[in-house]
Amino acid sequence: MKTQTVSSFVLANATRSIISKAQADLVKAQQEATTGFVFDTGLALGSRTGQSLSLRKEHDRLSVLTDSNKLLAERMTTSQNALSNAVKGSQDFLGTIIAMRGSGQGHEVAANAAKGLLQTATSLINTSFNGEYVFAGVNTDVKPLGDYDAAGNPARAAVLQSFEDHFGFSVTDPQVSTITANDMKVFLDGPFASEFDAGSWSDNWSSASDTLIKSRIAPTELAETSVSANNAGFRKMMMSYTMVAEFANIGLSQGAFDTVIVKAIETTTEANATLPGVQSVLGTAQARTKDATDRLEVQLKVLNSSVIGLEGVDPYEAANRVEALRTQIDASYALTVKMQSLSLLNYLK
Repeated sequence: MKTQTVSSFVLANATRSIISKAQADLVKAQQEATTGFVFDTGLALGSRTGQSLSLRKEHDRLSVLTDSNKLLAERMTTSQNALSNAVKGSQDFLGTIIAMRGSGQGHEVAANAAKGLLQTATSLINTSFNGEYVFAGVNTDVKPLGDYDAAGNPARAAVLQSFEDHFGFSVTDPQVSTITANDMKVFLDGPFASEFDAGSWSDNWSSASDTLIKSRIAPTELAETSVSANNAGFRKMMMSYTMVAEFANIGLSQGAFDTVIVKAIETTTEANATLPGVQSVLGTAQARTKDATDRLEVQLKVLNSSVIGLEGVDPYEAANRVEALRTQIDASYALTVKMQSLSLLNYLK
């Protein structure tokens, strides 16, 4: 019988090849055990790879919409909070000025209250979220209102100029005491009111856009998800604060002062009737966005299940393969060590 010989070189190369393949298989098995998905989609699915890619693409698209809707919901919540505070301030102001009507006292109190609320309202209208102004319409990078009391503010300059043009003297002139109730009414209903018309408001007061933000809240659904500082409710509210702040404590006669208060009550009441309607419209957009997000999340679950059905692997089976391959590699290393220790000299001693 002839003895077959196998060189140690051949055996060493054989174990090296086994180790190399086992290490490559281990990398794949470890990824599958970690991710729960097949290592090579094309190899595993073959002709169904296109279906898997389509499902993943749709999943990614809906995920982006879901994430943007969550940010959108936070943005609208910020807007609602600012609106609520603006409405509360306006309602409190209404109670204050009603108490002042017919009173010869408190002119300074009324003016100071209006000045404070004018600053507060400006701050609320300039509310920002995530670096964007929520009441700026599509001009989200531009602050809607400037500081009314700042030097050179065009809004205040226009208001004071309209007073001077109408009466022939400034608000600091002692002649203000000669203004009659009727004269003040004509001014407030005419030149002063025109400063809060849409055109003058955009020219002197607001940098906001009338165009509201339309957001895609679902693949086939758009919603207006913002409020503009140019809304009539905001303009009426600022008109009330401005007239009391500027004219309540300049030395008017009681009749002219009462005319200011009556007009402020009228415009504040209009603002208080308009702004809650704005909140309601925004609330409808919030509800639509939530409903759309809920639907998207259901669709995402279905898509995720479909992808898992195509690409998913049994995590226990993948873990067992990892352990088996590690055992195989350890055994191969041990065999390689044994092979490398073989020497003819060991048998010639």
